[in-house]
Amino acid sequence: MNIKAVICLCLIAGSLGELWNPTGERSKRHQEVKFRIDLLKRNPEWLDKTLEAVSDPNGPMYEVYMTNEDIKQNIGRSDREIKSVIRFFKKQCASLCPLSGEAMIHNDFIKIKTCAARYECIFDTELVRYKHPLYEKYIFHSAKTTYDLDARLKELNAPLGVRSIITGINKVGRLPPPLKYHGEIRRAKDDSTLPFEGDKVDPLIIRKNYGTDAFSTDTSSNNSQNSNCMIEFNSNYFKPSDIQVFQSHYNLPTNPLVQIIGNNDPDSGGASLGEATLDSSYLTTVIDQDTWGFFDGDWEFDFASFTQDLMNTANAPKIVSISYGNPESNFGDYNMNQCDDEFKKLGILKFTIFISSGDSGVGNTGYFWCGNYEPDYPTASPYVVSVGGTYLSDDFGGEQPWNDGGGGFSNHNSRPSWQDDAVTKYLSSSNLPSSSLYNSSGRGYPDFSGYATNLRIYYHDAWNYIGGTSASCPITAAVFTAINIERQRNGKGPLGYITPQIYQHGNDAGAFGYDVTSGYNYQPNCAKAFPAHAGWDAATGFGSVKYDKLLEIFG
Repeated sequence: MNIKAVICLCLIAGSLGELWNPTGERSKRHQEVKFRIDLLKRNPEWLDKTLEAVSDPNGPMYEVYMTNEDIKQNIGRSDREIKSVIRFFKKQCASLCPLSGEAMIHNDFIKIKTCAARYECIFDTELVRYKHPLYEKYIFHSAKTTYDLDARLKELNAPLGVRSIITGINKVGRLPPPLKYHGEIRRAKDDSTLPFEGDKVDPLIIRKNYGTDAFSTDTSSNNSQNSNCMIEFNSNYFKPSDIQVFQSHYNLPTNPLVQIIGNNDPDSGGASLGEATLDSSYLTTVIDQDTWGFFDGDWEFDFASFTQDLMNTANAPKIVSISYGNPESNFGDYNMNQCDDEFKKLGILKFTIFISSGDSGVGNTGYFWCGNYEPDYPTASPYVVSVGGTYLSDDFGGEQPWNDGGGGFSNHNSRPSWQDDAVTKYLSSSNLPSSSLYNSSGRGYPDFSGYATNLRIYYHDAWNYIGGTSASCPITAAVFTAINIERQRNGKGPLGYITPQIYQHGNDAGAFGYDVTSGYNYQPNCAKAFPAHAGWDAATGFGSVKYDKLLEIFG
């Protein structure tokens, strides 16, 4: 969940990966270590061509449903190549402990399991412990944070057929970004002293204003793929009893998470920062529908590995809500390209991925001044639906941009052609910040926005308020879940990758719901940044969504 800024983290130039704090502790020799080998994809352009084909509602492949086997056959390495890579690693430092390996679902990754001593011997590095800069969360990673993998493979006399198809290993070299969830919990004495700007928001207000009270709750014809799921990192967890109290308080059906993949254990010493509580509270109450939870297990802040688990889960929900992220510069181009390929696969398999836009406004690379804006990832990926933040305000007769809501332009992904009309129109408007501060040719985000302040939650046996795009993301995902269900009732398949379609239908102001037309997002050192305008803007996207309007477009 994207609870990223209210914890007062200064975003500075350089890699936030450097904010992992080395503890000085080295792993024990026999400690189990798992790492992932990234393999060069065969025919990688197949992903782009196929994603475009199956996502075009006017094309002949729109109702064609691909499988994991289709992806494997088109981009994966051969079984012979997989065996050669595993055999090579099994020969290295073999006297220290066992090593096992297996291909992941599309034959473009291999998962290796061994002991720390053998890992250190193979890669000629120490495996050391790092602490997350914000949470009581630790990882083990190579002591060398810059690493020439190809040179090491040559030293080990790796055959050319092995060396030429290995593109990376996730536990050597660059540290993973220290993912942050986008939200913050605050208490208030009463409703007259709300802790965030804007009015109070609860499930009943959302159902009324976003129109899901008109959605039929008859679930007799539903299947699990038309439900939704939340993805949790940082060992986040929730208490099911909190969710039951929350649902009962608003006289809504008791609707527990029907599937939990991974470890949701309040006694595990996990982060429990409220993200999982928020996600499960609103995914289950904006509409009355089943929700699944995926908890991070072995992912270690690794989006590419989590997607493998999601795609490998039978009948997994097709609507996915993720409220975590980090500045693009912390991921690095290689990792973002890997993640984008995984998002393409999910789109081909008809998943729709919603990701919160972050809680640092436009971001900022300055210390105490306004430096260049710092876009967030993965919300700035063109292969997801990015969800920004608004606040409810009777004073303005609707919604205003939440100042801390993430928005701007990617430095990594160029602007897709399907965004050209909307973004070009916006860039020609008045009151924009200096173009020297951002990459105007990058992918613009967010795509939509939703309520992000003063949301009620029942958390650890007490009523609280929460703010962040960690709220707007599951809310928006829940509304789209209703659309997927209606499509099923009408004999249609799930929405899948819809981001290009959004921009095809966004010419009319308010096409999707409430169009926010005034206010700004910002970053404290940068004052006002991107203004809201009629149509798409870099503060709120196309605004918030409403069920009946989405049904008319996508139903």
